[in-house]
Amino acid sequence: MKKTATIAFTLILLSIALMTGIVSPASTVPAIRILFDGSMFPANVPIQRNGDVYTFTDNVYAQIIVDKDNIVIDGAGYTLQGTYNGTRTDSWVIGQGPEQEYNETAPPWTIGIDLANKDRYNLTVKNLNIRNFYIGMYLWTSNNVIAGCAVSDNIVGIMLSGNSNTLTKNYIARNEEGIFFGVNQPGDEPLNIVLTQNSFIDNDAHFSGCICEGYNTTECQHTWDDGEEGNYWSDYKGTDADGDGIGDTPYVIDSQNQDRYPLMQSVATPPTAAPKMPVETLVTAIAVPIIIVAVVVAYRRKKKKALESKEH
Repeated sequence: MKKTATIAFTLILLSIALMTGIVSPASTVPAIRILFDGSMFPANVPIQRNGDVYTFTDNVYAQIIVDKDNIVIDGAGYTLQGTYNGTRTDSWVIGQGPEQEYNETAPPWTIGIDLANKDRYNLTVKNLNIRNFYIGMYLWTSNNVIAGCAVSDNIVGIMLSGNSNTLTKNYIARNEEGIFFGVNQPGDEPLNIVLTQNSFIDNDAHFSGCICEGYNTTECQHTWDDGEEGNYWSDYKGTDADGDGIGDTPYVIDSQNQDRYPLMQSVATPPTAAPKMPVETLVTAIAVPIIIVAVVVAYRRKKKKALESKEH
């Protein structure tokens, strides 16, 4: 009986440890790499791989570097969090060009999700909260999709310098710069960018880009809508006379960028993870069956010994 009780008690403690995180993968690492063969390094992080889909199972405090094409990162409502606390330790600012002073002893700029090289494409990131990075996401390749994410409390929310990228239904809030268009060469602005049904809320600048001395009048105007609906802008001052939920006048960012159909109400919200079962409930659910099994086993052993003693 004593041995059975010891085993049951050990199983209960191990189960509680696993369910409460005492024995669990580390969620704080400097960086996570999704390698070209699909494996992850380090492997003991709360991200579950199923084929080409990588699903968060808990919050992660790290950067993610993607070195594989055609994958989906599903945040499942959890958070990818960096170390930026609102205080900069260097003077380098995106968009002010290479001639500015740069403090090489300062900590490197952290990027929440980055692509490993120019040949990586078809990345989908969805249902993920990304916050407290210098740059939340850096999309410098093509054919990537960001959907249903919340990108907040970064210096730059999403930096775009690749063509044919889609951003839809994202909550982009409280960044110094919500979206930043990166330009490698004059006139080389990212093209075929789809930005619809995003909510831009309380960013210092909802949209920014590399500082130009003048506008290229031959460049196509960038539209921030799909021809029917655009995005929500927290500082939009227009009206909606016909009550269709779309502003009567465009939201003008500058002479080259405008949302022709700004939304009057925010349509995107931060994703939330499914509620976890309380620890007390988990402990009860695990412990009770184990105790019952242990008692039944002990009872049967006792009964068997009693029968054997009678026979002798």
